[in-house]
Amino acid sequence: MRVLGILLALISSAFAYSVLVPNANQGWTNQGVQPLEWQRAGTDRLNFSVFLVNQQISNFTPQLLGDIPDGTAQKTGCNPPQGGWPTGNGFQVNFVESDTAVSSILAQSDVFEIAKVAQVTVTSSVFLLLLGFWRLINS
Repeated sequence: MRVLGILLALISSAFAYSVLVPNANQGWTNQGVQPLEWQRAGTDRLNFSVFLVNQQISNFTPQLLGDIPDGTAQKTGCNPPQGGWPTGNGFQVNFVESDTAVSSILAQSDVFEIAKVAQVTVTSSVFLLLLGFWRLINS
């Protein structure tokens, strides 16, 4: 009887949401919209909420990234949470039943990194120098 229960648990877990991206090999950056992809079974609920969590950062508050009204799409883009994307290691995405049922996890991504992207700023003097050089070459 116990073996039957374990088999049923394994079978039911095979028919549930599975987060594909982000993952350990394909994390996110702190710039702009980030990709979110998943698989689902026909028996999975259609709608869910997406939270960004981190167990490695003390006092990290789970951040709502959005509500997915139709899970059959199997991908979307996540806009930055209020205050922008945090950076570092240990992040996960949780699919939960709703934004008020955070502990009802439907799926959880692998641990991934949100990498800080260096921003390049061009000063006006460098821009004018490059513009002059370009005009010289093209004249």
